[in-house]
Amino acid sequence: MAEESKSSSEESVKLFVGQVPKHMTEPELLAMFKEFALVDEVNIIKDKATRASRGCCFLICPSREEADKAVNACHNKKTLPGASSPLQVKYADGELERLEHKLFIGMLPKNVSEVEISALFSKYGTIKDLQILRGSQQTSKGCAFLKYETKEQALAALEAINGKHKMEDSSVPLVVKWADTEKERQARRAQKAQSQASNVPHTDSQHLSMFGALPMSYVPPYNGYAYQAPGGYGLMPYRMPPMQSQHGYHNVMPHMNQVNALRPDLGPNMNPRNYHVPPASYVSSYPAVPGLQHPMAYPTGMISPRPMNTSPGSVSPAGGNNSSAASSGASKNSGGQVEGPPGANLFIYHIPQEFGDQELATAFQPFGRVLSAKVFVDKATGVSKCFGFVSYDTPEAAQSAISMMNGCQLGGKKLKVQLKRDNKQGKPY
Repeated sequence: MAEESKSSSEESVKLFVGQVPKHMTEPELLAMFKEFALVDEVNIIKDKATRASRGCCFLICPSREEADKAVNACHNKKTLPGASSPLQVKYADGELERLEHKLFIGMLPKNVSEVEISALFSKYGTIKDLQILRGSQQTSKGCAFLKYETKEQALAALEAINGKHKMEDSSVPLVVKWADTEKERQARRAQKAQSQASNVPHTDSQHLSMFGALPMSYVPPYNGYAYQAPGGYGLMPYRMPPMQSQHGYHNVMPHMNQVNALRPDLGPNMNPRNYHVPPASYVSSYPAVPGLQHPMAYPTGMISPRPMNTSPGSVSPAGGNNSSAASSGASKNSGGQVEGPPGANLFIYHIPQEFGDQELATAFQPFGRVLSAKVFVDKATGVSKCFGFVSYDTPEAAQSAISMMNGCQLGGKKLKVQLKRDNKQGKPY
C-alpha cells in the first residue's frame, strides 16, 4: 500500500535515447528497455516528411528511480543489433531542472531572513533547499530560490502566495514563479547582450527606425520561446520579417497625401520635408511608403492607422538638422530615455507582470505618437517592477491616454496613469 502511494506521487520522467537502429519498432524497443527498468512508453522520433525513424527515441519512465536504472544499465554499455555505437541514454533537455521543483521568489524585503521565508513556505511542503541571492557585500538582492520535495507542494505555494502575500514591512506582494531553466537563462543573457549592443552610438543618421524618436535601447521582446536571430539595421537589433509579408504591410499605412487631404488643419502648418535616400541595397526590396524609411522595423501590431506626424514639431528625418526635434520639446533624460515636451510624459503603475516595453507601447499607441515606452525591471532577476513611463509628442495625447486608461482593467489589474512628476519642481508638468 505504501509502495502504491509512493508511486502515485512520483512524476513521470522523459529520457532521450540515441544510436537506435532505424529498423527497430516501438514495441521492440519497449520490450528491450523493460529488461532493465519500468518503462511506460517509447516514442520513436521520426522525420516529418518521410515518417522514417531518425535513429533516436524518447522513453517515459514512471519515476526518477526507474529512469536512473535505464540510464545506468544502457548508457554507453549496450549496443543494439545493426548499430555501430552503444546507446546514448540521458535525461531529455530540461528534465533534471523540472524535477527539482525550484521556485523563484521576488520582491522580498532586503532585511528578510531565511528563517522567515522558510516559516512562510514550509506551510505548503517540505523544503529541500533555500537560498537568498546576495551581492558582493553579502546584502540581499531581494530575491531567493527555493526547492520543494514534490511538484504538488511547489504548485500549492505558488498559487497561494504569488501576488497575494506581503511580507512584514513590505508594501508589495511577493512574486513566486517557476525558476528559469538553463535554456531560458541563456536566452535572457542573449537578449541582455543585444540590448547593451543597441546602446552603442549609431553613426549613420540615415538609418532611423520608422518611429524615429524611439530610443536605441527599445528592443522588441522575442516571440515566446521561438527565438530567432534578429535581422540587422546597422546596429539596431530589430527582427527582419519574411519578405513575402512586405506587400501586405503596404496597406496598413494610409497614403500620407490622402490622409492629410482630409485634415485641413494640418495644411497651413505643413512644411516640405526632404528625406535622404538610403543605399539601394538597404531598402530595394521594400515598396515605397511616403514618410516611412524602414517598413516592418516593427511588427504591424505596433502601428496604429494614424497618419505619421508631418508637422514641423515632429522628429527630424534622416540626415536633417535637429531644429525640428528641438522645437518639439523632446529630450533625453539621464537614463537615455526619450521624453516628450512638458505635460506629455506619463507614469504608469500596476502594469501587468508579463508586459515588456513593446506591450506597453502597443497599449498606449492608440492615443497618440509614442516617443518611448519603458517598463522597469529588477536588474538582478529581470522581473518586472510593474511600473513604467510612456512619452508622447503632445500633451493632448497624454491627456487622452489618462482619460481612457486610468483605472482601466489590464491583465487583471487596474492601471494607475498620471502625468510624470518633474523631479526638479516636485510637481506634475
